[in-house]
Amino acid sequence: METIGKTVNIPVLEISDQERVEGKPTPESVDAGARLLREAGLVVIESVLPRDWIADLNVAMEDVLQNEEERQNGENPMLKMPFMDPRIIDNPFAMPILKAAMGEKIFAYLPYGCNSTRPGNETQWIHRDSGQLFPELPFALPVTTIVVNVPLVDFTVENGATEVWPGSHLIVDDEPVRNTPYNVCEEERAANYPSFQLEMPAGSVVVRDMRCWHRAMPNRTESTVRHMLALVYFRRLHHAPDAPGIFGARIPEEIWNTMSEAAQEVYRFQTHD
Repeated sequence: METIGKTVNIPVLEISDQERVEGKPTPESVDAGARLLREAGLVVIESVLPRDWIADLNVAMEDVLQNEEERQNGENPMLKMPFMDPRIIDNPFAMPILKAAMGEKIFAYLPYGCNSTRPGNETQWIHRDSGQLFPELPFALPVTTIVVNVPLVDFTVENGATEVWPGSHLIVDDEPVRNTPYNVCEEERAANYPSFQLEMPAGSVVVRDMRCWHRAMPNRTESTVRHMLALVYFRRLHHAPDAPGIFGARIPEEIWNTMSEAAQEVYRFQTHD
């Protein structure tokens, strides 16, 4: 196992069989998930999406990526089914934790992304996806940007499961680091903190503070492509309606009309036909 830090336990939210059957967490689980997110910087809810459906979604995702250049000027397939399924964009396990952490008025943009590691990929640099809101302060403020990840295959050390440093969302960077792209963390510094590779079954859901240090690891398999969906959510204070290009992607009306009122509220700043 190639890793920099010391191995620690992955912060998994234990949910009951009844919660799995009902497809939603109890208020107690939401509180526990929000606490893990606050303290560790991420929380994993394992195997909450059907494996057969996830397998089909994985095939569809690979098809989109393989034909990305051909479809560049056409309709965006990520704004159609199966990618607009409410189990993804309105996930009943992630949403309550997101709102517990950032308030009821969170919002997001579509289309969302996909992080892929293909056989032969090498170790990525250690980085954050977003820095501290006020990086000059000597302490970290509550979370304002969160990413929800959905693995489309089983994540293993062999296929390059993401390495994460729990608690790193609370670390305040020195000025030189704050001015690097993605707030890059030096290997030597990361070696002083514990880390783990995010091994988990396909169809799990990860809710992660985007300030956490992390990186993609080498994919040593012969043929397994490691796809992971990535949906970014913002606290209300981040809304910038005049920012150029943010609302360029339109959701087809037939898809918009199938979305729940709660989902439409989250994506309320998105244009739709």
